[in-house]
Amino acid sequence: MSINENIKKRFVRLSKGQRKVAQFVMSNPTVVIANGAAEVGRQANVSESTVIRFCYAMDLSGYVELQEEIRSYLNSQHESVPPQQTYTASKQRTSSFAKIMQRDMQNIQDTIHLVNDKVLQKSSKWMHEADTIYILGTRQAASIANWLSYTLKTLRPNVKQLRTDSDDLVQQINSMGERTTLIVFSCDKHSNDVKTIVEIAKMKKVKIIAITGSALSSIRDYASALFALGLKNQSSLDMVPVLFSFMHALIEEMVSHDKERYAQYQQSYEQVENNLLFLDVAREKQVF
Repeated sequence: MSINENIKKRFVRLSKGQRKVAQFVMSNPTVVIANGAAEVGRQANVSESTVIRFCYAMDLSGYVELQEEIRSYLNSQHESVPPQQTYTASKQRTSSFAKIMQRDMQNIQDTIHLVNDKVLQKSSKWMHEADTIYILGTRQAASIANWLSYTLKTLRPNVKQLRTDSDDLVQQINSMGERTTLIVFSCDKHSNDVKTIVEIAKMKKVKIIAITGSALSSIRDYASALFALGLKNQSSLDMVPVLFSFMHALIEEMVSHDKERYAQYQQSYEQVENNLLFLDVAREKQVF
């Protein structure tokens, strides 16, 4: 039984406040996925405890299980829609690389409905207004964090990648404050070092944008904004194009706050890079 069917079945037995939560959940599933119980209660005009009691009334263990039930329901709804033809040659034999790219496209499409637009806009504003942006990703996520760090450096100053093995780590953490934004990738079981960094950042009132593979990630307890992009039966390789597409969208939202300023900075950055490249070439010619 889907979460919507369960709610409809039990609706008449719910209290007045719980019915408000039920109606909100059915009308705003992505808001519930992307926010905590307190925020859902605020938007539904009830207390956080009413949201939790609603979960228990649904025979759920708590709010996290409610989010997982909603994610499963949205996934099943999307999968029930027959796929559209993407190009006329699809009836013909498709090459291996084309099948992989089509699967990537489908994974991105499946993820779109899991992203809350308001939370994305809020996150992009934090990035735009931040004095400094720190980016953290370990193991599988390290290369993704590195790409985002480099890309943001071409658009704005004070972008730094946190490395748990760096001698500057303590200094970087100490420099964080209310006008700092920390982007954390947690696509696998994160280490205790990552959890410690996020805990400290939370205490320092840093805006924490967490990008995870599951809504059950323990980083969710510290996140100012959470994006759970993982889908069932999705491998880590399948997640890569989804993550890059999402990061592209997040960057574009940040740039939209002041396109002219970002364009000027990017032009200046590229000019400096070209000058440095010219100097390197000149030095090589002198050597030979």
